[in-house]
Amino acid sequence: MIYSVNITTESEFNQIWVDNSCPNIMWSFIEESFEDCRQEDGTYVATYETLEIPEGETMSFTYLTLTGSTTYTLKSGEYGIKP
Repeated sequence: MIYSVNITTESEFNQIWVDNSCPNIMWSFIEESFEDCRQEDGTYVATYETLEIPEGETMSFTYLTLTGSTTYTLKSGEYGIKP
């Protein structure tokens, strides 16, 4: 799903957030500057996209580590909603 958020400072484009339910994935805004944003009534609007796993499905990610690998399996739901 794509969400819209009002942006008031340039530094907000550098924000990165995590979802504790979804380890090792980080989210950020799609836009990189005010110039990339749309404007609504003089306010800049940035967007970001979450990860959605449909009901009844799972998604697994395997990451290499120093000692082998780690696999995370996510249940159905939406991940990466900005806090």
